[in-house]
Amino acid sequence: MPQVAGIFFIFTYQNEVAIASMKKTLPVIFTLIGLSILGILFIQITWLQGLMILSKNQLADRLNQSGVIVSNEIAKKMNSGMSFHLPKKALGLNDDYHLHNFGETTISDIYTYQEVDQKIKVALEKYGLGDVKFEFAVADKKGNVEFKSKKFEDVFSDELNTLQSRVSVIPQDVIEPSGPFESIIIVMPNVRLYLLHSLQWVIVGVVLFILVVLAAFFITIRSLIYQRKLVDIKRDFINNMTHELKTPLATISLAVDALKSSKVNTDAKSVEYFSNIIKEENVRMNKHVETILQAAQLDKKENELNKQPTDIHDLIQGVVESFKLQLEGKPSEVETLLEAHPSVIEVDEEHLLHVLSNLIDNAIKYSKASIHIIIKTKLQNNKMSITIEDKGIGMNADAIKHIFEKFYRAQSGNVHDVKGYGLGMSYVKWVLDAHKGTIQVKSEVDKGTSIEIALPLS
Repeated sequence: MPQVAGIFFIFTYQNEVAIASMKKTLPVIFTLIGLSILGILFIQITWLQGLMILSKNQLADRLNQSGVIVSNEIAKKMNSGMSFHLPKKALGLNDDYHLHNFGETTISDIYTYQEVDQKIKVALEKYGLGDVKFEFAVADKKGNVEFKSKKFEDVFSDELNTLQSRVSVIPQDVIEPSGPFESIIIVMPNVRLYLLHSLQWVIVGVVLFILVVLAAFFITIRSLIYQRKLVDIKRDFINNMTHELKTPLATISLAVDALKSSKVNTDAKSVEYFSNIIKEENVRMNKHVETILQAAQLDKKENELNKQPTDIHDLIQGVVESFKLQLEGKPSEVETLLEAHPSVIEVDEEHLLHVLSNLIDNAIKYSKASIHIIIKTKLQNNKMSITIEDKGIGMNADAIKHIFEKFYRAQSGNVHDVKGYGLGMSYVKWVLDAHKGTIQVKSEVDKGTSIEIALPLS
C-alpha cells in the first residue's frame, strides 16, 4: 500500500510542477512569438516600401531615356540657323505684314502633334512602357507651350503622383550647347497605381507570406492554450483517480488489519465478512483500472466489435435494473416507452450495454434532488432510435461542444460529489462510430438533457 500511495504522490507532484511551469512560461512564449511576428511584419513592410522606391526610380530612369530618344529623333530635322516659314497665326493683311518671314525653326514648324505623340509612344515601347498612359507638351525657349495633350495641365501640377521628364531638343548643328533650347515634357500620371499593378504578384506573395506567418502564430497559440487545457484536464483526472482509488485502498487496508486481529481470525463469519469486503473493493478498483485501460485501447483502436442479434428492450430493462440501488437513494422515477418493434438488431451487446450504462449513470449523477428519467425507443429511417431524457442540471453550449472529448467533465475542478474520469462519453462516441451510428445531444441549463442515439438496423 505505501508503494501505491507513493506512486500517486509522484503523479500528483509531477502534475502540479508541470502546471506551475506552464503558467510561468506561457506569457513569455506569447510575448516572444508576438515580438517575432511584429519584427517579421516590420521587415516585410519595410522591404516592400524599399522595392516601391527602387521600382519608381527605375521607372523614372526609363521615362527619361525614352524622352532622350524622342529628343534625338526630333533634333535630326532641327537647325539653329534662320529659315523661311509661314507663321502659324491667322493671316491679317496690314501695312506691317510681310509674306516673306524669316526666323528660327521650331518643333511646331516641323512636326505635328500626332507625329510627336507617335514618337513618344515608340520610345516608351522600346523601354517596356508601351502600356503606360502619358501626357506631353512641347515648350519653346522661353518656356511657353507650343502644343500639348488634352489633360497635360491637369496632371502636370500633381507632382506627388506623377513622374515627369523634361528633355531639351538640341539641334545637331550646335557644337557647344549653351541654350536655351526647346524642350519636350512627358508626364506619366497615376504612378503609384502603375507600380502597384506591376508589382502585384510580389505584393500578393508578401501578403500570403504574412498570412502564413499569422496563421502559424495563431495555430501555435491555439496549440499552447490547448496544451494548457490538457494539463488542467490531466490534473483533474489525477485528482479524481486518486480520490476514487484512495477509498477502496483504505477499506482494504482496514480489512487486512482486522483479519490480523486474533478475535477476528478465529471467527469464521468475521473472516468471511472482511474477505468479502476485500474482494468487493478489489472488484471496484479493477473497474477503475479497466476504465482507464479501455480509454487507452480506444486510442489504439484495439477493440473489435462482436455483433450478434440482441433485444434492445431486454438490454435496457437489464441496465435499469442494475441501477436499482442507486435509484433508491433519492426520490426517483424511470419511465420506459419502448415502442420499437421488432426490437432485435445486430450489435455488440457488451459495448452497447456499457453505452446505455454510461448514459443512464450520467442522468442519475447530474440529476437534481429527485430523479426523473425517460427512456424511449422507436424505429425510423431504417434505424433503431434510443432516447434518454432527464430533468437534471443540464449543460451549456460550451459543455455540449466538448462533451465527447476524453477526460472532459461538465463540472470543472476537483469536484468529487459527481464521480468519474470524463471518459464515458468519449467511449460512447467510439462505440457508436464503430456501429456506424449517430448521437445527438440537446440540453439546457437547469432544464435537463436529452441524448438520442441511432443504430442502423442492418
